[in-house]
Amino acid sequence: MLTKEVLKPFNELNYEIVQLAKKELKFCNLCGKCEIIECPLEDDFNEVLEKMKEADGIIFCYPKYLFTAPTKLLSFLERLDLIHHFRKQKEVDYIEDLRVERTLPPPLEGKPCCLFVVSDPGESAEDCLGIVGKEVESLGMKLVSYDSQLGAHAKGKFRGEVLRDRKGIEDCGKLVKRLIETITRK
Repeated sequence: MLTKEVLKPFNELNYEIVQLAKKELKFCNLCGKCEIIECPLEDDFNEVLEKMKEADGIIFCYPKYLFTAPTKLLSFLERLDLIHHFRKQKEVDYIEDLRVERTLPPPLEGKPCCLFVVSDPGESAEDCLGIVGKEVESLGMKLVSYDSQLGAHAKGKFRGEVLRDRKGIEDCGKLVKRLIETITRK
């Protein structure tokens, strides 16, 4: 809801909202095959990753749960991180006794992105922004921020309540403008 509301004034943008909550995402099994091919697990991960690779920029919008970000988002980021890690290693490797030269680059390196967090009123989102922010930076993505914050924060506890947080929506809109500026400066 927050992302749709924030993007309303940017009607010239072509975007797609992908909800990880509706996707089947398995846990990485550390097979290491992603260093030379797309992830071999049979789920929706490669579909989402392909959309992210095609995008000019990415917005991660997620709720702050009691202690952190949603585990599905963290699991997704972990799989991205493992692909990034495996593809950044030495140029030649041995997989199942075969000499393999890697040719695939890390998939999201240099991709600009920004973060929106929704939390209960009165709660800080800095810790939650920090966890996801560090993860996307470790992927080599360019984290776009403003006012020395890692992302924007909107408040809402119950469904739809975030749409009444005009300041949060405004802050997220400012962050989208910075993301667009970053993309157009490339």
